[in-house]
Amino acid sequence: MIIDIHSHIWVENWRGDSLWEGFANVRASRLPANRRPPLGQVKKEMLAECCDPTGEKQIKLMDEAGIDVAVLCSLDWGIALGEPPVPLEEQHERIAEIAQRFPGRYIPFAGVDPRREGAVELFEKCIREEGFRGLKLHPAAGFYPDDRRYYPLYEKAVELGVPVITHTGPAPSPLRSKPTQPVYLDDVLTDFPELTIVAAHMGQGWWEELVSMAHAKPNLMTDMSGMQPMAATDYERFCRILRIFLTAVGPDRVLFGTDGLVFAGTLSPKRWVNLIRELPSRAPEGITFTESEVEGILGGNARRLLGL
Repeated sequence: MIIDIHSHIWVENWRGDSLWEGFANVRASRLPANRRPPLGQVKKEMLAECCDPTGEKQIKLMDEAGIDVAVLCSLDWGIALGEPPVPLEEQHERIAEIAQRFPGRYIPFAGVDPRREGAVELFEKCIREEGFRGLKLHPAAGFYPDDRRYYPLYEKAVELGVPVITHTGPAPSPLRSKPTQPVYLDDVLTDFPELTIVAAHMGQGWWEELVSMAHAKPNLMTDMSGMQPMAATDYERFCRILRIFLTAVGPDRVLFGTDGLVFAGTLSPKRWVNLIRELPSRAPEGITFTESEVEGILGGNARRLLGL
């Protein structure tokens, strides 16, 4: 079984314009200045590529890649960027409907900003009444995950017996990067040893900090969603970092993820799965991976985490 532990349903009116403009600006900045199209065109192309309001586009790509199950993470950026046209509770309802429409293919995770009024109650409702199986936090919205005011959310996750996925690594403006540094998970991991936290994106630029954290905190896992650009452009570096994670942290705490359709243009889910599957035979000289490690990354580790 191949499990994508970290994906999203991207819908234009679930996010404010400032976010899409920020994403488009990052995409445009990666192109040579003399070949850079107008920002509005970049935004339009990005929305056409990423948006998938019914979940059907992602299911098609999952089928092509052989991905059996994908965790759908809701995102709450309303407090940081302004409430979107579609309220958060309605977004959760829509995600639950998508999961029900494709039984066994999608596992929803609630996305709640801990600063939101009634955050704990909203999270609990998603788990108990709407079939959600975990919590997604995005500190790039401007909050520090170790703030004691947010501990009731972690206490509820422990009570409900569900894991927490949290963004780590720099985020494009108007989101904020500093709160996403892995070190801000330290107190939470220490104070809630029975809570499993998945640090998304392997910490990206802070991967060394994340490796050090995970080495000392056995309740910390990581996923490789968002690492597709590095894998596509600097395969040797990607392999080296992954090998360091597996050796220092253990092969049972690294999870496969795609981040939904946002990176499909860089590396399709099918190519991403195949790249991981072929690590034992294609890794650069001096770097080795085993079939057992790959099996765990692609699904075995997530299966244990989710109790599938």
